[in-house]
Amino acid sequence: MIHTLKSLIPVIAKRGFFVVALVGLISTASTPTMAQQEKNSTKKVRVKPTEFSARCGSAIQWRGSIEEAMKEAAETGKPVFWYVPTLRGSFMDRKTEIDRYMMAGPFSWPAVIALVNDYFIPIKENASGQLARKLELLPYKFVEPGYIVLDKNGERVTAVDQITTFNPQWIEKLIASSIELETPEQANVNDPARESLDKAWSEFRAGNFAFEDSMIEATHESAAEKILLQGMFAFRRGDQDLARKIWVTAADAQPDHPLAWKAVAEAENWGPFARGFEVHGNLPVQALMAGQNSRGSAAPKDLYDSAKIRERSTEYLLGMQAKNGGWFDSDYDFGGTDSLPNVHVAVTALAGIALIDALEYLPGRREAILDAIRRAADFVNEPSHINPVDRDEILWANAYRVRFLSRLVSFSDQDRVRYSEGLNRAVDDLQSIQTNTGSWYHEYANPFVTATALTALQIGKQNGAIVDEAIIAKGVSALSNERYANGAYPYSGQGTPHKPEEVGGEGKIPESAGRMPLCELALWQCSASSDERLQTALAASFENHKFLAVAYKYDNHTSTMAYGGFFFWYDMQGRAEALSFLSDSEKRNELAQQHRDLVMHLPEFDGCFVDSHELGRCYGTAMALQTLAILDRIQKGQRTR
Repeated sequence: MIHTLKSLIPVIAKRGFFVVALVGLISTASTPTMAQQEKNSTKKVRVKPTEFSARCGSAIQWRGSIEEAMKEAAETGKPVFWYVPTLRGSFMDRKTEIDRYMMAGPFSWPAVIALVNDYFIPIKENASGQLARKLELLPYKFVEPGYIVLDKNGERVTAVDQITTFNPQWIEKLIASSIELETPEQANVNDPARESLDKAWSEFRAGNFAFEDSMIEATHESAAEKILLQGMFAFRRGDQDLARKIWVTAADAQPDHPLAWKAVAEAENWGPFARGFEVHGNLPVQALMAGQNSRGSAAPKDLYDSAKIRERSTEYLLGMQAKNGGWFDSDYDFGGTDSLPNVHVAVTALAGIALIDALEYLPGRREAILDAIRRAADFVNEPSHINPVDRDEILWANAYRVRFLSRLVSFSDQDRVRYSEGLNRAVDDLQSIQTNTGSWYHEYANPFVTATALTALQIGKQNGAIVDEAIIAKGVSALSNERYANGAYPYSGQGTPHKPEEVGGEGKIPESAGRMPLCELALWQCSASSDERLQTALAASFENHKFLAVAYKYDNHTSTMAYGGFFFWYDMQGRAEALSFLSDSEKRNELAQQHRDLVMHLPEFDGCFVDSHELGRCYGTAMALQTLAILDRIQKGQRTR
């Protein structure tokens, strides 16, 4: 039976128990309302797949153990496809979530399932022990998720790790390349609806989300694919609630199909598409070589110039924005689920800043970008979207909305009237959470969040906000007291002076270097530092970049250096901002070019960015775009805004 989208939604209430039960389980906001919260909580309430969606990935014929798989490979001559969810000693925190992305992503697409089942002996198993050491499945050398292909003798053929962006055509081609197999045509000549579905996919990949998806046809054999695609159209139009209502209907429409399991996983908000990790846009041919000519899902070298990165990254951000103006892909709940509203406000503010920068580069998309910016501003400007009792991530919500609204009030007279009150409210909120020592805190007091608060307040002040100078002075004193004689800053602190006997009055530069430029910049802006100190901090940051780089794509601290993926773009953006204030123009331009070279090696195969699975691709993309915009302004002789 062929359905249209217009006829699909009214059917939900009449469907079987599966759909009715699943609709009751789904909510776009798992966080309690602000009225329900009375105090800060560190409790983590995380998504649990239903029995139906938990079937994702089960169509792959996984063997029982690597030993069993290798024995069968020796007997049949087929290679082993070893999917490695994680490995011993990994620095990854979100192991379960990352595995689910793979199950509901690559291992849910029929073409990939057929390829792996037909040509390989598949095994899903964590890596440890002697075999893992032999195959170099070790921390840093292999960053999950990824896979390794072994020949019939157990020798390594290829290994692919750091897969943080998914695309079914890409992953199919990548897996097939390990055995030099041309990916077969997947068209189903027995399905009369194939032409309609293929046309709809083409429209979706082209970014035409206004396409009349109600005209997509499907037979019983392709019902789940149609429902999945219709939900994807709705999601990219910003109607994420409608998308989830559409996706759950796949449970009754085609209950034993992998794409039905995937659709429900997306509805439950743990699938990779809803989380922004699975993309379906048109890709350059060279992008399909990612993993062969690059590491994991990173773009092959020099695939994109900065103009193309801005275009693709901006379109990605536009497609991930919800109708109410927010971005909700991040599940950074280190401080507890009650902190997620503040994380979402912070990410929304950062995306809004990136879109303001995009106006300069994408004049043809001006109206769409302006609409997205103002919806984002209205979202962060709404007090009910902030959780005031959270004491873990509220700093980021306050500081980043100060920065975003500061950009907006200087945008036009209309925006100044519309957002000035909100800017002053954000400044007041940021000032109100300063501790008695003068520091600010993110889960606990530390120098880099104090620096974040001070730089935000300076930007607010420059754009007309009323700032309490006594609060600034107290913050400057606290941050200055944290600085060691050699310019290093501790990871955490109390805003009290270091004692002379502490490490000879010196801190460890390598573990501090990533955050040193931003800390020094905050003092410089408050006339408590010098150009020489700022330049020393920047030099240390570049010299010790390797410690930050190895943490890339991990979502937890990687070593005693206290770096993690979640610091990567934070440090990169802060470094660029500090660069823009160097008075030595020759040195400033030299370091800016060095920094740009680092950034241009980091896009994913679709031209977007990521660092931590928890923070998400919208955060990484927004911060990378901001970094590029700052570097552009340096080239033009301008400072950050």
